[in-house]
Amino acid sequence: MIELGKKSKSRRDILERVERVSLVDVFSCYQCGRCSGDCPSINLMDIMPNQAIRLAQLGEVETLLESKTIWVCASCFTCTSRCPK
Repeated sequence: MIELGKKSKSRRDILERVERVSLVDVFSCYQCGRCSGDCPSINLMDIMPNQAIRLAQLGEVETLLESKTIWVCASCFTCTSRCPK
């Protein structure tokens, strides 16, 4: 489980934890948008998957946590299978 409370020292610390859990380097994304193209939950999201990755790259963790996107993800891995990285 990723703890986001007082134990998190910085935004970078949170991103490192996310990368450890997901095995995905958020900084390898170059914003092609393929992950968003076939997402079955896209109509329920307020931020598209590629935009969520960009926000993570920018350290906007609070914005991500306040969005519906990360909570309505179907965990189908369509984004992962479409990603050229």
